[in-house]
Amino acid sequence: MTARREEGFTLIELIVAMTITTIVFAATLAVMDAFQRNNRADLLRSETQDNARNALDRLARDLRNAVAPATNAFGTLEQASAYSVAFQITDTSRVAGGANASNAMRVRYCLDNSNPENEVLWRQEKRWTTAEAPTLPAATACPDLAGSDWDSSTRLVGNLTNRIGGQSRSLFVYGPAGATLVSQITAVQASLFIDLHPGQRPGESQLTSGVLLRSANRQPIVAFTAKEVNGHVLLNASESRDPNGLSLTYKWWDGATELPTTAQQYETGLLVSKSSHTFKLEVTNPGGLSNSTSQTVVIK
Repeated sequence: MTARREEGFTLIELIVAMTITTIVFAATLAVMDAFQRNNRADLLRSETQDNARNALDRLARDLRNAVAPATNAFGTLEQASAYSVAFQITDTSRVAGGANASNAMRVRYCLDNSNPENEVLWRQEKRWTTAEAPTLPAATACPDLAGSDWDSSTRLVGNLTNRIGGQSRSLFVYGPAGATLVSQITAVQASLFIDLHPGQRPGESQLTSGVLLRSANRQPIVAFTAKEVNGHVLLNASESRDPNGLSLTYKWWDGATELPTTAQQYETGLLVSKSSHTFKLEVTNPGGLSNSTSQTVVIK
């Protein structure tokens, strides 16, 4: 009876097989690791963009609910710069009462660029119980952590790159174009540039939101005509108007003498021939903002 032959892999064949298996396994692990890193980066990028959208939505809600700092104050905003904006809103988290009858609170949005490759958008709050709001802090640091300037500071979103590489892309842009005073601002546009890994793909993205300040208390526009007719002067303020479409009240003066009318139009009594009269009109809107203008008429 012939013995059965026993054959198997040689040592060299085993080494080659193990080497090929190791290479294939290492390549598989590398692919899986790259996939996991890309997946993690995509998740972080999506989370950051969601946080940025939520931050812009919160800013928009606050701006739409902004209130004038005082009934006789122009505009709505208290501070308006390229990287910081401050204004007052109604504090819905506190029960009404006390000297702060309107339940107002101050909020500030600002961009911290201590690291231009990872800037951070902050929101700060200040509450008070006095009748008048505390003075707006003069500190420009973001966030402003000095003393009692602000009660709380919240980090809204990071990985912003508005000023990366020395760029000066504004976080806030204000309208209308040409406005030189904070009180003249009636619109705010916010732009966030986002990049988790500057210099790498997929690169930077941008989110933008714009808000019209519906509650802005704007100064009325004053204008009138003064026409002489047979020694009388017809005063007509129909050209005066309020930018918000509100009603106006009128006061008239002839020199230092206030005329006995609050009407939009008025006819003076008979005036002395060759005399000169300077008529003044002051208009006031329901928010308490006034504007005035004067013109001189010489009686024929």
